Amino acid sequence: MIIVKKMAFTNIEKQPATAFTVFLIIFVFNSACPADTFTNRKTQEILHGYATSQTKDSETTVYTKEKGKLALNLSQWQITGDRLGRKNKVIVLTLDDLFELQIEAEAMQEAIIKSADEGPLFILIEISTPGGRLDRIQQVCGQITKTKHCRVIAFIRGGRYRGAISGGAAVAFACDQIFMEDNSVIGAATLVAKIGGGPIDVKKVYGEDLGEKLSSSWRSHLASMAERQGRPGILAMAMADRDIEVIEVSEGNTSMFIDPANKRPQQNTVHVWSKKGALLTLTAQDAVKCGIADKIFDSREQLLGFLQAEDARIAMNNALQNARQELKRAKAQIERIRKSLDLKTQQLEYEHPAPKILKILQSARNDFQILIKLAKKYPDLQLATYPLEEELNSIEAAYDKIKRTTRRRR
Repeated sequence: MIIVKKMAFTNIEKQPATAFTVFLIIFVFNSACPADTFTNRKTQEILHGYATSQTKDSETTVYTKEKGKLALNLSQWQITGDRLGRKNKVIVLTLDDLFELQIEAEAMQEAIIKSADEGPLFILIEISTPGGRLDRIQQVCGQITKTKHCRVIAFIRGGRYRGAISGGAAVAFACDQIFMEDNSVIGAATLVAKIGGGPIDVKKVYGEDLGEKLSSSWRSHLASMAERQGRPGILAMAMADRDIEVIEVSEGNTSMFIDPANKRPQQNTVHVWSKKGALLTLTAQDAVKCGIADKIFDSREQLLGFLQAEDARIAMNNALQNARQELKRAKAQIERIRKSLDLKTQQLEYEHPAPKILKILQSARNDFQILIKLAKKYPDLQLATYPLEEELNSIEAAYDKIKRTTRRRR
């Protein structure tokens, strides 16, 4: 499922009302081009290297074997994709769990950019996920499709979630090639809202008209990504809409995927791919048969051999997993601060000398300053800064008042 997630904003103690926010992002899709051999259109000078995402004005940073780092206007060069200037390594990223957090999306985006700029043979994204939030998935898809200077390849693995489900399918469609393990699947990319812990069809949440607009936009988005690489867009849409039927027909030497309602008398039905009432989910074998996936492999090693990268160095980029651990540490820090503040509150229930009270208030002030920093740095913590700042102001006012009183008594 693709989650149109409600956003909850909470302070350190209270659970406020929730609001639904839908993020629909439209991306301009460009074909990926592993730019490795550069031929100057005027002088016929030839350079071997790789382009990066770093641009300034009309010039792009390119690392070449012949002249090192250069700033080139790529419109002045004929670019041919090959391996002559690339590093003999493959960078592997893994999308291996539910994908809902901003820190996850930002980590994946940054990892894709940095990985591509290192000039590997290609980036391999290994996918086994049940999906996630619409806006987070779209952020990652957008970054993949904007990566012009390095191939991004999807390898759908069985694993815990059996393959590329929902948002995982969208990420796979954004890639230049899709390969699958024998026991994996791809599909079931419906758009839902998550309320009270459970998924609900967007039409039931937002009404028939708005729900259909959202669903239609999502179907078109999936179809566009699929068709970028010559994959059947109608099959991608059938993964997102249980009302879409798809059959494969042949006419002469040509086969195509169509809605049964559009079948002409001279066309012969080859296969029924999607029936009304069920979201399309494809096994690896069926995905290859219908052109959604390119080939099946039993392991990463087997895939690398096929891609002529069996001797390449494998570099694991764990940015996504590290980001999750970072957020986990932040949550643990918040829990420690909560306990610390509870203890300070209990201490202030008893009479203490002014210096002791000032020390307690100063410590509480430090706690709230840390909470505010964490709230601003990690939106996924869903800590509202305003009540924290209000509490901090109250503590500082009390601290200043006691300090002034103590001075006057002296």
